[in-house]
Amino acid sequence: MHLEDLFVSRRRQDPLEAIAAQLHELRRQSRHLNRAVSHGANDIAEEFGDAVSDWSREAAKQGAWLAGVASRKAVRSAQAIQRDPIPVIAVLGTALLLGSLLTRRR
Repeated sequence: MHLEDLFVSRRRQDPLEAIAAQLHELRRQSRHLNRAVSHGANDIAEEFGDAVSDWSREAAKQGAWLAGVASRKAVRSAQAIQRDPIPVIAVLGTALLLGSLLTRRR
């Protein structure tokens, strides 16, 4: 051991060694920062994936429920038309009449 090693503040350091030490410390800090950012991004991606999965599951449930409601309404409408088709014929005739009147005015 040298006397210069005991008294670091008194030791004259080579500028290249100082730069090399700073670069080494900078590399160490950048690796640490890279690990922290990677870990945080992984956590965020995992949470986002879970949220999207939950949303899609809920959307599928709502879509199935809406399809069921639409199916029941369509069956009821078909049964009502079979019982009494005159209101449907009147509505369709009125729509066609209005459509033809509006297109003639232009």
